Amino acid sequence: MAAACASMVVDPLQPPTGVYLIRSEDFAAWIYPLGARLMQVWWLAAPGRPRPLTVGFDQASSYQQDTMAMGAVCGRYGNRIAGAQLIHGDQHYALNANHPLGHCLHGGQYGFGQRMWGVRSHHGHTIVLDLLSTDLDQGFPGNCATTIQFEWLANSLQWTAYAHVDKPCPINLIPHPYWNLDASPTIEQHTLIVNGSFYLPLDTLELPMPLTHVQGTAFDYRLPKRIAHADIAALDAAIRIDPSTDKHHHGLHHAATASVPGLALAVHTDQPFVHLYGGSGLQPSERHLGVAHTSGAGLCVETESWPNGPALGTVMWHDADTPYRHTAKWTFTTD
Repeated sequence: MAAACASMVVDPLQPPTGVYLIRSEDFAAWIYPLGARLMQVWWLAAPGRPRPLTVGFDQASSYQQDTMAMGAVCGRYGNRIAGAQLIHGDQHYALNANHPLGHCLHGGQYGFGQRMWGVRSHHGHTIVLDLLSTDLDQGFPGNCATTIQFEWLANSLQWTAYAHVDKPCPINLIPHPYWNLDASPTIEQHTLIVNGSFYLPLDTLELPMPLTHVQGTAFDYRLPKRIAHADIAALDAAIRIDPSTDKHHHGLHHAATASVPGLALAVHTDQPFVHLYGGSGLQPSERHLGVAHTSGAGLCVETESWPNGPALGTVMWHDADTPYRHTAKWTFTTD
């Protein structure tokens, strides 16, 4: 069955029922409302036949059992919050502790990536989805109205998240696709460059320690470097993005670029961190689309605010007067 799924021909312009298509001239994306999910990105003009560029499933219903947040929006606060608790002044909030070590991970067991979002609008190159998370949902304070927009701008897919909350609450919405640009079994053929000189190593509780220079570590991608097999298991930490601006990306910072022969993916964002995850926890599935789900099959390049930011006191508590916004832009270049 697995071999059949990997070899079957799929029409990228005919997504499964309940999945929405947006496209540019050379690329297309499938958007699934469960988790406001980037279900698949297609390189329509790839040599030979259209190529899927993310790790995913071949049918929408399989995402109901997904435990790896494939393409989903993680929130209300993505990444970890230590001890699954928030403290704000004299207010204490107990969050859903869905991490094995007692933390709140990606917004809790029933976080934004597990919700069916509404589709506000859908056009040829754009889709807008929305979700209302009520007060104390997964323990988080305030009613939180969230909107996600996917939009093709030529060969760039721009993802923008907006959130308005009526009580003080930290927010960190994270897009979570697993990229595999050449359809190889693992990402070991990918060359990676990351615009970051400091990262947050994890302690034994999988919580970030103080910022540490990347030199001499598996996270030193300041110069282009192939991803080594030995580094895949180690790739699971946030790198602070070095400030830079690019006039072609409206002031967004360059976070990282991954490339294979013939195709490059550049990631830009307005957030301070990019979390690299080498996909070491991916498990086999008979319903995969594109590459098989094996350890190291996909690379997450997650743009985000501070991991464990609420516990560290390093993030803003948004309220009715301070809405949240996060933009990530994925730009594809071919040769």
